[in-house]
Amino acid sequence: MITELITPPTVEPFSLTDLKTALRIDHSHEDDLVMRLGVTARTFIERRLSHAVAEQTWKSIVNRQLDAPIPLRPGRVTSVDEVQLTYGEAEPFLSADWKLVADVPSHLVLSAPLSNADGCLESVEVTFRTGRSDVTKTPSDLVEAIFALTAHYYENREAVLEGRYVSLPLRVESLVSGLREVRL
Repeated sequence: MITELITPPTVEPFSLTDLKTALRIDHSHEDDLVMRLGVTARTFIERRLSHAVAEQTWKSIVNRQLDAPIPLRPGRVTSVDEVQLTYGEAEPFLSADWKLVADVPSHLVLSAPLSNADGCLESVEVTFRTGRSDVTKTPSDLVEAIFALTAHYYENREAVLEGRYVSLPLRVESLVSGLREVRL
């Protein structure tokens, strides 16, 4: 399965001013860098949690026979915009033969037949939205983890520093681990 980001978040759960305050930066000559590091920190935490923080659009592409529901990551899906099926060499078409199961993780159950007159089901493309549309409701622990990781990235711009590996700060790990959903 291939998952690709189609539309990144248009609004972040933090501002440049918030980041600069958290990092105690009082100049403006690295503003672009600070914002990029904040976005990188949010993205890292989203991957770690398998949960989107801010609203974004993704596409999952499955190029195999379907024998199970299609997991839609990252995070809980807020809406499915489109499900496109391709049978054999025929042109792809939109399908309504599916059901979204808003579980953890969200997944799509396809009811379409595995073959038709054009051949076997070759691929399924699911375009969906995930994340909060109102980023002001982002949990404070999550925002704090983004600030802490941004500060770490700002202070340690290399993975190896003076012959030693720079690991993820324990503070970030503990904040993020408290936000993980337990799956039994």
